[in-house]
Amino acid sequence: MKIYNWDIENKLPIDDNLIICLGSFETLHIGHNSLFKIARDLRNESNTLKLATIIFKSPIKNGLVANKKAFQLKPRLYTLDKLGFEYVFIVEMDQNKLNLDYKKFIDTLLLNNVKKIVCGQDFKFGFMKKGTPKILANYFDVKIADEIKANKVKISSSLINEFISEGNISAINELLIENYSFITFLDHFRFQYPKNLNRLKNGVYIVNVVIENIEYHGLALINEQENSDQEDGNFLNLIYLYDLELIPSKYSETFIEFLQKIRQINDKKEIKFKQSDIQIGYQWFIEN
Repeated sequence: MKIYNWDIENKLPIDDNLIICLGSFETLHIGHNSLFKIARDLRNESNTLKLATIIFKSPIKNGLVANKKAFQLKPRLYTLDKLGFEYVFIVEMDQNKLNLDYKKFIDTLLLNNVKKIVCGQDFKFGFMKKGTPKILANYFDVKIADEIKANKVKISSSLINEFISEGNISAINELLIENYSFITFLDHFRFQYPKNLNRLKNGVYIVNVVIENIEYHGLALINEQENSDQEDGNFLNLIYLYDLELIPSKYSETFIEFLQKIRQINDKKEIKFKQSDIQIGYQWFIEN
């Protein structure tokens, strides 16, 4: 998979004809799966088209670039790679890009050899969201993915963000293509919650942890206050690993995948795992 930073105005250094998936993709959920499947099927039917998508570094909320987001960029890129995308175009949104005329965006897609587009029925783009799938269909072969619902509720990044704030890992993972995860750094089994991410509710969670390309099994204790001071290495959250007693190196980049919630934490002073947490987590891994 090739990754480019893109200003959504200029020609990218690629010559392939493209099928492109359009959407916000703040999260990658099962509602997007039907969209991606349509795109992959179109790609597989053609010997000349490559599969591409655009993702924003930060989400757009109410016409503004949001400070908080559900997912980091890198885990989303991992998922898109596994889904078979050949190109991903990363866009750093700002006010100028938000004000871009929808016709200019169409011109740029044409300039970059886009032939087919797959999007949701509610996809809008350009200044004042004047661009629609119907308008795109005047220039491209456009396929519309069906809306997917869970318990009669539309699956969306907003819904997933609600579950994140509740710490409802089971519900989050049921809706995501891949389990909820983030990347951080460990210092003697302590870590900071990544900045600018919407935070899971404080609690103890069963996790998989990847350090230096090796997967371990354990627990994460999150009890970090929203506005706590994280400077000078003040890492406030804990990791417990069943199959590793020593972190290979200080500040190792660490991928944490959340599997199940054990319990909620309400006491701000609670900074240790209970023996019952360790036993419950151990039994969970045996059974799963």
